[in-house]
This record gives sequence, C-alpha cells and structure tokens, in this order.
Amino acid sequence: MNSILRNHKDIEFVKHPKHIEVYKKDLTNNDENGRLSAHYLHIMPGGEIVPHTHEVLEVFYLISGSGSALVNGERQRASAGSVIVAQAGSEHGLKNDGNEIAMKPALTSSIRG
Repeated sequence: MNSILRNHKDIEFVKHPKHIEVYKKDLTNNDENGRLSAHYLHIMPGGEIVPHTHEVLEVFYLISGSGSALVNGERQRASAGSVIVAQAGSEHGLKNDGNEIAMKPALTSSIRG
C-alpha cells in the first residue's frame, strides 16, 4: 500500500446523507489504507450529527463552534478544543446550537470493538 498526501482544500464538501445540515470531505478511507477513515466535517448552525453508533472507535476534535454532545447517554457541552472519543457500540452525536459553523475532523479505526 502506498502513502498518501492530500490537502482538504482540494476536496469539495458534500452533504452528509445521514445527518442534518452536515457537510463532509472524505480525506481517506479504510478501502484506501486498510486501517482508518478520516473525514473533515462542517456542522452548520442548527445542524446535527444525529445519535448513532459504529462497530469501530471514532475520535473527533472540535476546531471551532460549540454544541451539545451526546456522550454516555447524556448531553454535555462541547466547544472548540473538545475531544470526543466514542467507543465501538457507544451512541454519540453532536448538535450545533451556536451561531457559527462547528468544524471537526473525525477518525474511525477499522479495528472492531
């Protein structure tokens, strides 16, 4: 497998098909590298990554904005600088209840929980 160098500025945003007013760039995926997927997301004001689960670990970091994160069955405040680690099978989500775009990169592993 070859190494990859990619700049997110060269990738167009597309509307996420499962979430509300969420736009994503797929930076890499498990099919390309066999290990993880990486995405860059914009959650528009009022938008939401609706509660969901994965069979794999997901880690995301909020670069800007703020919102209500679903973690361990409870809503908690998340703001720029927050890291959310969603274990495999753990329901999680993020609602942007602020006035600016919430930006976050997200990584998911291919290792099943």
